[in-house]
Amino acid sequence: MKRTSRMTICLGAALLGATAALAQEELLLTDVQIVDVAAGTVTPGQDLLIHNGTIAELGENLAAPEGAEVFDAMGAFAIPGLWDMHVHVFSSPTEPDTAFDMYLLNGVTGIRDMGGLLSLEEQRRIAAQVEDGTRRGPRVIPSGAWVDAPPGSWPGMYLAATPGEARSRVREIAALGWPAVKSYSMLASGTYRALAAEAEAIGLPLVGHIPEAVTLGEAIAAGQNGMEHWGRVTMACSTAEAELVAIVQEALASADPRSALIAAMQGHNARVLETWDEALCRDTMSAMAGAGLAVSPTLVVADFYVGARPGPDALRMRVLTPEVRAAWEQSDFRLEAITDEICAIADQSIALDHRTFLMAHEAGVPILASTDASYANPWIFHGFSLLDELDRYVEIGLTPQEALYTATVAPPVFLELLDQDGTLASGRRADIVLLAANPFEGLATLREPVAVIAKGRLIDREALDAMTETLVGQGG
Repeated sequence: MKRTSRMTICLGAALLGATAALAQEELLLTDVQIVDVAAGTVTPGQDLLIHNGTIAELGENLAAPEGAEVFDAMGAFAIPGLWDMHVHVFSSPTEPDTAFDMYLLNGVTGIRDMGGLLSLEEQRRIAAQVEDGTRRGPRVIPSGAWVDAPPGSWPGMYLAATPGEARSRVREIAALGWPAVKSYSMLASGTYRALAAEAEAIGLPLVGHIPEAVTLGEAIAAGQNGMEHWGRVTMACSTAEAELVAIVQEALASADPRSALIAAMQGHNARVLETWDEALCRDTMSAMAGAGLAVSPTLVVADFYVGARPGPDALRMRVLTPEVRAAWEQSDFRLEAITDEICAIADQSIALDHRTFLMAHEAGVPILASTDASYANPWIFHGFSLLDELDRYVEIGLTPQEALYTATVAPPVFLELLDQDGTLASGRRADIVLLAANPFEGLATLREPVAVIAKGRLIDREALDAMTETLVGQGG
């Protein structure tokens, strides 16, 4: 029997990759405090036995099987691993090489990828490497089968200009084995409705953007299961929503729909501020909650638009490669579309989003913690930004427990995973974060986990520090 402690285990950086890649057949965590995020309870003095990446048993004074590794948690608090439900980790070919470790450093053991440049086959290959232990990283759920109108908002999209083409795209997506269909911004209303109907007929969830030519109420009626980003929720609380949608519909009929759409939306924020209605908003939240429409808010994206930037000495900056840092300093077409008028009301718009977010939470709208992290999205960081997002939820008015729920319980339930439900229990996948303090008393403890366990593979604090040093070294 091997015994290790977070205070004594020592893994050299040169051996880290090989060591972390091999899952112990059995790992016993002793003296842990089990955090039940859904119930809001903490059970101290527990041992937790992991067998081949799955929790086998919990209880007091468990006997270590012959040959098992034993990790003395010394009273650390164990929570389910965190999820980021909107990332783009495949937006460049080598992105997983650094992004995966950035997630694990921050206790993120599961990600839902919402679209990238790599083929589904390649995404599955990389995800399978994580599953079989030959690659260190979070669990990856590829969900980026995005469908947009021509010419498409990003490279690699499925395109549909008509309802017939939308139905064909859904059948193609289903045949390839994607787990969901993702709608995107430029779809015409009729094309979107056909997309939604075909997805429902085939049995694929419809997630993604609410197209700009569609009201939120129409998306609810169409049966959309999950929506990305928060702005359309706040807009649905405006008495001018239909007016703004009509403006977009006209823009999308132009010869250059993408440019026309960007121009048409420049006045949206001011109009929403003028016409936001609390009673309408309560009705909207009730409809969303009743339909079970889950939202991936990505509130931290606002930092990109208002110019919030970490200093060059911040760890999140130091772990980026020089190529990524240089790319982020270049001009961005999204920032170029921000007018002085939009900048002048940015704080008001963000405050209104936050007010609407709290109303949604109080109404029972399912919230999925998410960031839009990608090397193609400057200043939104893999792993690090997920913790910022959770802090934002608490600042808005959620308790730490409620914020944690959006990143631990809500994601696997929404994804209908058979081996995860946001609890630490027998038969559940062993994705676990060990924390020095009770997270219900504050989320700051998430910033430096005692250890991270990804599908039964233990990465203790010293190993996490070695991973950090390696990333910083690569970042130059």
